[in-house]
Amino acid sequence: MNDELGRKIRALRVERGMTQETFAEALGVTPQAVSKWENGVSAPDISMLPAISVSFGVTIDELFSLSDGESLERIDNMLCGARDLTESAFASTETLLRGIAARKPGCGDAYLRLAELYEHRIRTLTRQAVEHLKQAIRIQPEKKACHSCMTNLLHGYGGDWTCTNTLEMVRYYRELMKRVPDWQEGWYWLLDQLIGNGLLDEAREVIEATEKVRHHELAKSRLGDIAYAAGNGGEALRLWQECIDDAPQAWRPHAFRADRMVRMGRYDEAIRDYEAWLEKQPAPAFNDPYICMAFLYEEKGDAAKAIEMREKQLRVLREDFGFESGEVIDEVEREIARLRAI
Repeated sequence: MNDELGRKIRALRVERGMTQETFAEALGVTPQAVSKWENGVSAPDISMLPAISVSFGVTIDELFSLSDGESLERIDNMLCGARDLTESAFASTETLLRGIAARKPGCGDAYLRLAELYEHRIRTLTRQAVEHLKQAIRIQPEKKACHSCMTNLLHGYGGDWTCTNTLEMVRYYRELMKRVPDWQEGWYWLLDQLIGNGLLDEAREVIEATEKVRHHELAKSRLGDIAYAAGNGGEALRLWQECIDDAPQAWRPHAFRADRMVRMGRYDEAIRDYEAWLEKQPAPAFNDPYICMAFLYEEKGDAAKAIEMREKQLRVLREDFGFESGEVIDEVEREIARLRAI
């Protein structure tokens, strides 16, 4: 596919008498990037389709004859690689996805990508809103509305139950599981919401019912969550440890307990569990342990160790997942620069 795209771009560029340099300048990319496209080494992001089509005076459909599957894959890569989308990139992607959904109403990935596109836009708008809000707080730090807005934007903890409950998700997953009762992982999505909203009796019933059908390796850990939510921290710690002891080579029980240790303020124990997670998980490793340990080391006042964790995260992204550029890399590099400035 890259070869075909590259040939089209080169043919249109030569036909219009454009050098790689002038074409690259018009798009705001490097001539090397254009060269890679034309040689099939890489391909332009889908976000660049409008600008490329305008440069050549052709429609997007004329420029790229992509299958729906290829379009969905490119959109996935774009959303992963771009921190922000231009208005034209957002609009063209939305139009493309709505078109696929209209032609293929049974294509779940088209609706998923639409949701992810809007989620991406929400993250962009949230960052912008938070920056404005910080300025408002600098001017009027005592204004309650500022802090209510911050809590809502960043999903912060608050004493106002009406703002922090997730009962809408509880109701949604209750109904969903009526349709797919054999999907065990779905019950665990429901469990998170039940426990988080204090519906502990219902949560126990869900675990008991699902365990009768098929054992889940995190069942005891979830029972530990119920115990902790009920105020029995000692019982919770015992159950989380039992879950690890029952499957000593498994990484998920460590990942699960590590997050709970963080919430309990037991950072050193959490770090040990994150390290055990990395040791036991088959490659390629998730980035989550490095991200979490970086936060914890920073909280402990050890910026050097936090930087070390972020650098390990970068290495995994590059060596195990093949990322060389884009927001996935940029975000980590921004964090390293911030930590070095502390």
